[in-house]
Amino acid sequence: MIAIFGGGIAACCWGMSTILAGRSSRQIGAASTLAWVGIAGAIVITPVVIWYGVPKGITLQDIILVLIAACGSVFGLRLTYAALAKGKVGVVVAITSTEGAIAAIVAFVLGEAFGPVTALGVLLATVGVAAVGLGRHVDDSHEMVRDNRSAAFTAGGAALIFGTSLYVSGDVAQRVGPPWVVFAARYLGVLTMAVPLLIRGQLQAARPALYFACAAGILESSGFIGFLWGAGGGVGIAAVVATQYATIATLISWFILHERLSRVQIGGIVTVIGGVVLLSVASVI
Repeated sequence: MIAIFGGGIAACCWGMSTILAGRSSRQIGAASTLAWVGIAGAIVITPVVIWYGVPKGITLQDIILVLIAACGSVFGLRLTYAALAKGKVGVVVAITSTEGAIAAIVAFVLGEAFGPVTALGVLLATVGVAAVGLGRHVDDSHEMVRDNRSAAFTAGGAALIFGTSLYVSGDVAQRVGPPWVVFAARYLGVLTMAVPLLIRGQLQAARPALYFACAAGILESSGFIGFLWGAGGGVGIAAVVATQYATIATLISWFILHERLSRVQIGGIVTVIGGVVLLSVASVI
């Protein structure tokens, strides 16, 4: 039950964080949104890191890998927020949620064996992404179709970065502890986004976008804390439940933001979610 509750907390927090970050990005831009997300997230994760403590036996290689994973998180979020600023939430989250499939492909390229469940998960995710990215609603204007496909392309770049970062962070987190990986990502975001924008006087703080971005940062880090708690009762189960953040974000976009998706796109989203769940299940088989 702990794994289900923890994964559920992560899914809800990440789903709502995606919606809020998207609303913020459309008002103050992706860069300022990421800066405020980093600031708010750093405030949340710092006490967790202090409580967790500094693990023993950390090597220079571990520090380099943590920095690589942090760079992937920052640039992945930057592209994700850029995609959310111009495309539909359902389209963007369906594509970025395939980071697990990308990580599995990276592992395969580096020599890890592909099981049949993993292979099927990757196949479903790939087909689903194609359907989501290329589909269009009958009422969409040509400009909206163009923006959605541009957003899909940007989200694809984010998924590639996230997937590679996920593979690296999954390896190094076992030695330094997951909180330190998140800590590095949040503070790197502050240093590379918030500080330069503040120095140049370009850090946007228009409301309500500022509130949306800060709430997104708090929710994102809180979701990770919930995932860590749930992982204590079973990493695989917590991961399966947590991946449903894409479902939650899509449902919110339908019922609250009134986004319209074609049947092909809806089918693609369902296919992507199925593929992501299979990949999560494969990790514990």
